[in-house]
Amino acid sequence: MAARRAKARAEKPTALADPAALQDVSVELLGAGGLGSAEAALGRLAGLIAMPRAIWTPDAASPLHDAAAESFMRRQGWPAEIVSAMWEGGVPLRMPLNIRCRFEHLPFAISLYDEHRKHRAPYSGEQKRVAVMMRAEGFNSVVVVPVRLPYARIAMLGFAGPQVLEEAKEIAAWAAPHLLAAGHAFTALHERLARRPPAPEAHRTALTPREWDCLSLAAQGFREAEIAAENGIKPTTVRYHMDNIVAKLGARSRAHAVAVAAQLGLVRTA
Repeated sequence: MAARRAKARAEKPTALADPAALQDVSVELLGAGGLGSAEAALGRLAGLIAMPRAIWTPDAASPLHDAAAESFMRRQGWPAEIVSAMWEGGVPLRMPLNIRCRFEHLPFAISLYDEHRKHRAPYSGEQKRVAVMMRAEGFNSVVVVPVRLPYARIAMLGFAGPQVLEEAKEIAAWAAPHLLAAGHAFTALHERLARRPPAPEAHRTALTPREWDCLSLAAQGFREAEIAAENGIKPTTVRYHMDNIVAKLGARSRAHAVAVAAQLGLVRTA
């Protein structure tokens, strides 16, 4: 532990004294027209905070293998065994950095050792294997940037470095605005290039006022007959409106339509 702390202090980043350098990288990322230039800017950001190896995924809440995330990690120089282990046995659902992404809005830091898990079980199974392999690469911690997206997706940009947890927390705190800008800019570029579905605003204008009434009441737990009584219409009319809502939101069922609307922030469920 003492040796790791000494090494981290010796390599502590100098960008804190020059915030203009971080600002320049943020502007560069916002203006990037392709993944090549964007990843080059991320590399410069990694150098400024002295955490040299980037991690990125378009959805940290998904256990499914993602080809774009794998390609990114390979280009960043991650060994093949680490890349493949990232999606084995549902690891993304159990890794601490992925779990915290689902609850955090600001950049945070985690240790690749067990000491930060004071009130939790230590790393085990595939997640321990991933942590051990990352430590073998010379990394002690990861600074993580959660990026919240529509449909309850949470993208994640991370930077692995030799710093111990205390130093990584400092980086996450003083570089937070620039890390957030980088995470959102890079993810937005990827979303555009991947041609994701239309923006949530399109869903707002797609529904009629009566459909909104039915959807809002359904989200609050009202049943079909109750929705009809509240709106002064027949249950068959409610059924007609709900079927339209399902189709317009691209859902598979009424429950799915309510979930999609709640994930997009279009309705309240309580």
